Amino acid sequence: MAVESEKIKRYYQQFNFKASKGSIKGVEGDLKTADGNYYRVSIEISSEYPYKMPCIKLLERTIEPDCPHRYSSGNLCVMKPEQWTSNYSLAFMVSKTAIWVNKYDVWKRTKKWPGTEQAH
Repeated sequence: MAVESEKIKRYYQQFNFKASKGSIKGVEGDLKTADGNYYRVSIEISSEYPYKMPCIKLLERTIEPDCPHRYSSGNLCVMKPEQWTSNYSLAFMVSKTAIWVNKYDVWKRTKKWPGTEQAH
């Protein structure tokens, strides 16, 4: 977790670690999009981390119900679970989430998710 902490502090100073009973539970912070919107993000890890992908949630905002790229639980889908490897970090997930929230802003305007072909 020392390496995780250093990466977060270096690249995402606006994120803070969340802990419970002396153990790290994830990170939380704000991401600003190209459209100027702010999204409060929580990235939560389980006791199986780094072998299990963290869960990512938006806080203080409601995601539109028909939004693609999220799980039925409401967690954001920034990558497929089978793509996750223990070499990835919480900072990597913050980066993936920053891409997701920017794509979400585009989707809200256009109803097309950037980077995917729309079936006709």
